[in-house]
Amino acid sequence: MAESSKFHRTTGTDIVFSFWLSFSPDGEVKLTKQEPSLSPRQRAMHVETRLPKSLWNIPTLSAEIAVPDPGQPDAITARIEQFAEQLKTAVGCDVVLTVKPTE
Repeated sequence: MAESSKFHRTTGTDIVFSFWLSFSPDGEVKLTKQEPSLSPRQRAMHVETRLPKSLWNIPTLSAEIAVPDPGQPDAITARIEQFAEQLKTAVGCDVVLTVKPTE
């Protein structure tokens, strides 16, 4: 494992973040990189969060646009829906694409 800093390290596939959460009975929550100084009523918890490096990958997107015979507008809609589904899979979120006539 490569040490990147005192508060995070990297593995082959992940970045591991290290931090502290402190809590008080009145609902206050704080996040700190270093172990916090606590009052008698506060409690702290050390946390390590492992996130995949792939979260920082920006997908490369490409599209092929073919304009069919103007007498078949449903073909354009079908291709747009296909592309939106592929984009949703690549990015991991809903994508809305629409076709508007030129003015």
